Amino acid sequence: MTHGSDHPTARSEAAELHAIRRVGAALLARRTELGEAIAARIVEEIPSYRRASPTLLRDVLDGSTATAELLARSLADGVALRREDAEAVRGVARRRVHQGVSLEVFQHAYRAALFAYWDACAEEATRTRLTRGASLRLARLTLDAMDLVATQAAEAYVREETRVRTQSGREARDLVERLIAGPPVDDARRHPAAPGLDPTASLIVVVGRVDRAAAPVADALQAARDALEEAMSIGRARPLIAIRHGEVVLLTAAGAPARRLASVHTARRRPLDDDVDVRYGVSTPAAGFAGVPRAYREAALSLSYSSAARPVVSLDALSSLECALIGADATTRAVIASKGDGVRALAADDLAQTTETLRAFAAADLNVSRAAAALFVHPNTVRYRLARTAEATGHDPRTFAGLVELLCVLEMLGGAETATPPPLPSRSRAGRTGAGGRRPSAARP
Repeated sequence: MTHGSDHPTARSEAAELHAIRRVGAALLARRTELGEAIAARIVEEIPSYRRASPTLLRDVLDGSTATAELLARSLADGVALRREDAEAVRGVARRRVHQGVSLEVFQHAYRAALFAYWDACAEEATRTRLTRGASLRLARLTLDAMDLVATQAAEAYVREETRVRTQSGREARDLVERLIAGPPVDDARRHPAAPGLDPTASLIVVVGRVDRAAAPVADALQAARDALEEAMSIGRARPLIAIRHGEVVLLTAAGAPARRLASVHTARRRPLDDDVDVRYGVSTPAAGFAGVPRAYREAALSLSYSSAARPVVSLDALSSLECALIGADATTRAVIASKGDGVRALAADDLAQTTETLRAFAAADLNVSRAAAALFVHPNTVRYRLARTAEATGHDPRTFAGLVELLCVLEMLGGAETATPPPLPSRSRAGRTGAGGRRPSAARP
């Protein structure tokens, strides 16, 4: 009877393991050479690494050498690679997050690295003239180790990215809250949460809210935040952006107004593919961090004038009447609101119809026929509605003064949400705006 170690199968397995350990020892001895070959493969395959800084390239070489040593040592020891052995790989992943390497590029680099190692392993196996059994066993061990390395690298990257994003998001939200509230923020130097912003330069504020989403609102807001940040970034200069109270708030350098507005439109279009519709309000330029409270109020007010037809509204696109009301103090607003007792007394349906009619009449420059066409009703219907409004409110909309009075009251009350802001009657504006649909209910500042 033969002992277990003398059994042919046992002897064959022992011989295979010995051969594999010799391959591992040879690769381990070449770890510096392998590290250089792996780093060269990464730089060759990935354009962004060809433009990388010397510091990052040195770290790529160090990471490549450490990975080659880890894989070779597991073969030299003749044991399967374990999760706890891969801390060096996880360290590389964490560093890449802080070095600004995207997950996609990082994973591409690891695929290139592992393929380079696989080629070296195959060459060494050929040189050593492994048996078929030993070659198959070597392939299984190597593939399992490579899979573990790739998995550990990806998981560590995602965990670190999530941690950094959570921390930076919290810091960004805190800074946004402080700037909106108006307590003093040191504007003598750049803030760590917004290194891309000059606190004394001209800034604009963008406020966005989800109008429609198939996904949960929290997910929709995150998608909107990511799209807005990408669209409003210039090179490595990132804006300050945060999600707060159901809205996305962004601060960035004012730049060219038309280009900035175009970027906001671009940001809005991207989440539409996932059935997420976001509307935005944009402020006029503000004087650094000190001007953010006013700019936020402007952006929020601009947002309240958005609609399906006009999803992105800039403050400077609002009418003179709207701008005048924006700047009105509390006393002026109270006086205007006091003139609206008759309007407030209208039933909800009557108020909606009255508002629609008044805005169409204003857009038509007090022309009954054009207003009727916009409303798809008979001119006599418009005349009847105007007369009834004059009787119910005490302001005759058939006169210029009466119509302006009513439009101001409606703006102050905020009870008639419409898609088109109230234009002052003007021949130059005839036909430019129709009655419009309803404007989404958005909190006025």
